[in-house]
Amino acid sequence: MTEEVSGRRPTSPPRLKRLDALRGLAVLSVIVFHAWIIRSFSGPWWMHFVYQGYQGVGLFYIISALTLVLSWQHRADADAKPAKAFWARRFFRIAPLFYLMLLITAGLTVGDGTVVPPSMQGHIFTWPNLLTHLTFVFGWFPWYQNSWIGVEWSIGVEMTFYALFPLLMRRIFPKMSIWFFILGGYGVSLIWPHLLQYVFGPWPKWAKSYLFWSFPTQSIWFAAGIVIAKFDHRPTLRGWGILWLLWAVLLGWHNWPVLMSNAIWVIPNFILVWLTWHDHLSISWLTHNKMLEYIGTRSYSLYLAHWIILGFVSDLAWANPHNLISFFARLAATMALSLAASELTYRYIEQPGIRLGKKVIDYLRWGRKPQKNPWSSRERALSYK
Repeated sequence: MTEEVSGRRPTSPPRLKRLDALRGLAVLSVIVFHAWIIRSFSGPWWMHFVYQGYQGVGLFYIISALTLVLSWQHRADADAKPAKAFWARRFFRIAPLFYLMLLITAGLTVGDGTVVPPSMQGHIFTWPNLLTHLTFVFGWFPWYQNSWIGVEWSIGVEMTFYALFPLLMRRIFPKMSIWFFILGGYGVSLIWPHLLQYVFGPWPKWAKSYLFWSFPTQSIWFAAGIVIAKFDHRPTLRGWGILWLLWAVLLGWHNWPVLMSNAIWVIPNFILVWLTWHDHLSISWLTHNKMLEYIGTRSYSLYLAHWIILGFVSDLAWANPHNLISFFARLAATMALSLAASELTYRYIEQPGIRLGKKVIDYLRWGRKPQKNPWSSRERALSYK
């Protein structure tokens, strides 16, 4: 008997391809930004928008928060152990590829010595550092936060959000209005880095990134995704897409202070995800793009793989100079190689990891509650006559 006939919902919520397209846009913006920053230079006027590419990580966070809320609402009543099932799904979604990249980077690189204490440079791959990465708590240690793969700081932030998410959905989400999340997200994101800097500081130069990369500073993005899930208004204005684009162009033209950039960019990114969630016609040219959808489904693999590939590409003579031609050369080579690598890891690491997680949840009986058959034995017997 199918789930539709029995009246039972599918075990997984439907995946929206238009949100995958936004994930594709987000990871592309990050890769373009990294292709510039690894050999930075002053370019033409349009490079202003390349400088803002790191905001793609925030776009990821908004989408993640929105989809997780929707998934929780879909599954919470059916799962026998909602919190444990949620954590298991997240772990097996993130950990297999993350652990593989820890192994690869340890074998092929000596780490990124620019974001760790001088005393650790050249000695990054230590047992304590490995332990914090295996347990996903590295995001709370400034000297470990981005010291292994080179882009993992965002994974540490996201895993902290996952750890808090069941409590958030059970105790806070049903009771609080959207204004709690709006004001709370802004407040924590703006106060936390200044609290660290002026109360617990001064911080050494190598640890300045921790002020921006720590979870509380990034919480504004997750709050925005939760607000979209609670916001029951649909976009009706025909010009929403044009307004979003103009806003993003105006913001991209200015070089905002790092600790203020999240508070500025969360607004156009919120609008973009909100319009996409409601499939607004004005941005269909962007959200119904097959190439972006394809890239978006492999965005996690792309994100983790591209930095190490970019590092090797940038050491080649034709991609090493700090100029526009070499920027395009290393960007093209990195994208081609990263897409090829991500296709392999998506098929043979990510998807098997997800399937393994489902098997573990089923084995531990944390997933769907047993469904009682609505028919009695007598009714079943009569139905076959």
